Amino acid sequence: MKKKSTLMVTMLSVLCLVVSACSGGQKQEGGDASSGKELTMWTWKVAYTPGIEAAAKLYEQKTGVKVKLETFTPDDTYRQKIQAAGNSKNLPDVINWWASAGDSIENSVVELSGEIGDDVLGKYYGTAMDPIRVTQSQVDSWQNDKNATTVQKSLKAGQFYGLPLDIGGFFTFYGNKLLMEKAGLKTEAPKTWEEFVSMMETIKSKTGTPGLVFGAKTSDLWENWAGSALAIMYGGPQSYVELLERKSKMSDPGHLPVVKAVQTLADKDLLMPGILSTDIDGADQAFAAGKAAFDLGGSFTMSTLLAMGMKPEDIVTFPVPPIEGSKITSWTTDPFTLTMLAVNKDSKNKDTALDFIKYMTTDPDAAVAFANAAYTVPALNLGDKAKDLDPNLKAIVDSFAAEPGPYSEAQPAINAFRGKNKEWEVYAQSLQSIIEKKMTAEQAAQKFDDTMKSLQASGN
Repeated sequence: MKKKSTLMVTMLSVLCLVVSACSGGQKQEGGDASSGKELTMWTWKVAYTPGIEAAAKLYEQKTGVKVKLETFTPDDTYRQKIQAAGNSKNLPDVINWWASAGDSIENSVVELSGEIGDDVLGKYYGTAMDPIRVTQSQVDSWQNDKNATTVQKSLKAGQFYGLPLDIGGFFTFYGNKLLMEKAGLKTEAPKTWEEFVSMMETIKSKTGTPGLVFGAKTSDLWENWAGSALAIMYGGPQSYVELLERKSKMSDPGHLPVVKAVQTLADKDLLMPGILSTDIDGADQAFAAGKAAFDLGGSFTMSTLLAMGMKPEDIVTFPVPPIEGSKITSWTTDPFTLTMLAVNKDSKNKDTALDFIKYMTTDPDAAVAFANAAYTVPALNLGDKAKDLDPNLKAIVDSFAAEPGPYSEAQPAINAFRGKNKEWEVYAQSLQSIIEKKMTAEQAAQKFDDTMKSLQASGN
């Protein structure tokens, strides 16, 4: 995984790796349903199939219109099929696609900015349309990029070609309820980092199972999926921004406890042996096999764990818990959109298809049915209706900010500096040394500070 200099780019790439499912699909060409009583739809996400079918069943009960779903995998096969069907004008009525703008699907689907108003868009999470709606900066970039496609160069700011179906986020821990119960613990989320550490200690003492696994082979994963949340909660968003902007030091009292959080895990031998050679998939596999009590991931990790044989009732989910004394006592993060629904511009059932994607993405009952069967979080802001979600999904939803939250405040600086300023690369390597017990938190912080000072002196 590349360094996350631009968070959204990384999120999208990680999600393609982590949440894409694999399955074959029977050949079924779309766009032939002329009666208006049947819509055709394609997806590439096997895990979503039962969820889409559950929502489609509710739509059929309401309207009499049946939705026939086809699944084509893997990702490249699906992209090629969409491209070929688009060229031959043989796409289905409805297309499930990655949440994006300028992905070359725009030639084949309906531009929706003139069709969809705030009465619909206002029902989603505040950030749900961000990756879907074309921005002026994208337009400017494509116009000046010799490698930009003809489709990209034709797009205008404000246009969008899909509606957000589901959202996700990082900063999520998964716990093995069976191990927690075996250790005599309540299967509840810890309220603080210190309580979390205590839980891991108890589980290791009672069961012999290591406390935590995560994809530590990716050196910057900890900072991107947990460390930044701990830092933003501990000192507040502006404190983290000042560190990113080189206005403070990692060794300062407002930052050092976050580094020490990692050292605590290492000193107490709570990390799974071999964690530094473990990638994201390997961490999920280890957790699913009971080799660690907790796993660090994102909202999308749930479907992966279920595919590996775990049961929802055997898992507890919770966001990164705050270090004692943190300014922010519970973590919320702005979710990002995973996939969208689009309408074939040549569909004979265009109006019905548009009605269906609005229904599936904005009707609370349809959204809940989809989410619970697909184990993903709907882009619709469910409000009180969220109580009907699977408990694990509900826990994830509770950690999502309906409006821009503390992470949003820090995100511009994260995007601008964390990949650019090389002290963060040094810090990621130092955290691995802490895990190996070759470096203390104080030493890692000082190395960060020294690197930052040296780079500043050289004009970098």
